[in-house]
Amino acid sequence: MNKKIDRRTSGLDGKVAIITGSNRGIGKAIVLELGRQGAAIVLNGRNSRRLKLIKREMATKGFIAVSFRADVRNPHECRELIEFAVKSFGRIDFVINNAAAFSRGSVEKMAPSNFSCLMETNYYAPAYLCKYAIPHLRKTKGTLIFVNSVSGFYGFPYNVAYAASKMAQAALAQALEIELFDDKIHVGILYAGYTENEEEKIMLDEDGSLVYLPQRSNVRLATRESVARAVADMIVNRTRKKTLSFLGHFAEISSRYFPRFARRFLIWKRDAIRQYYTLTGGSRVTSLRSSKVPDSLV
Repeated sequence: MNKKIDRRTSGLDGKVAIITGSNRGIGKAIVLELGRQGAAIVLNGRNSRRLKLIKREMATKGFIAVSFRADVRNPHECRELIEFAVKSFGRIDFVINNAAAFSRGSVEKMAPSNFSCLMETNYYAPAYLCKYAIPHLRKTKGTLIFVNSVSGFYGFPYNVAYAASKMAQAALAQALEIELFDDKIHVGILYAGYTENEEEKIMLDEDGSLVYLPQRSNVRLATRESVARAVADMIVNRTRKKTLSFLGHFAEISSRYFPRFARRFLIWKRDAIRQYYTLTGGSRVTSLRSSKVPDSLV
C-alpha cells in the first residue's frame, strides 16, 4: 500500500529536486507539488520571464526555489544546470525529466526536422542530464524520474516522431535502472495519458510549422495536478513504473501480452486515430518561426 503523502511525513524536507520544463504545464504542477511537500526546487526552462514568474509564485507560498535558464538539448548547458544546483544547495536528490516536444503527422509527410527536434528534446536531453546528475545522485541515493507517455508503449500511427522519441526514452530509463542498481539510485518512469494542456501550448505540425496543441474534448483528460501527485508518489515510494489512465493501461497490457491484438486494433482504428487523435484542431501559429524552436514547445 502506498504511503499517504503530506509535507510532514513525505520525507521531502531538505531534499533538492531539479525539474526540467518547469515553467508551465505538468512541469509547473510538479514544482508546486514537491514544493508543498518541502523540497527545494531548481526550476529549469528556456523562457526567463516564465521562470521569474513561477519563482515569485513559489516565494509567495513560502516554498524554496532557484531558477536556471538552460536548453537541456545542449549537453554543456545540462552540465551547467547540475553544477548550479549543487552550488545552490550542496546536493541533488531528485531529477525529474519532464521537458518534452510534440508533433503529429505521418512518416511520409513529416518534415525531417521534426524527427531531430523530438529526439533531441525527448531522448537526448534526459540522457545528457542523467549523465551529469548521476555522480551527485550516487551520493544521496537519489531518484531519476522520466515523465513519459502512453505513446511510449507502441509505435502509434500519425504520431510516429513523438512515439519513437518516447520509446527511446523508455529504453533509457530501463537501461539506467540496471546500470544504477548497485548504486541504489531509484529510476522511475511515469506513463501519462492525455492531460489538460495550457492554451498556448505549441506543437510541430507534420510540415514543420507550428500549431497550438488542440484542447481535446473527445477523450477524458487527466489534470496536471493529478500527474504531479503521481510523480510525488513515485518519489516517496521509490516506484519503478506507474501508468495513468485507462488508455495507458490498455496500451501497456495489449502491447506486452497481446501484441497481435494490439496491431490489429490499431489497423482497425487507423482512420479514427488519424482523424480524432492526431490531426484534429490546432490553429496555426503565425507569430513564431519553426526554424528556431520556441520556448513554449519544450
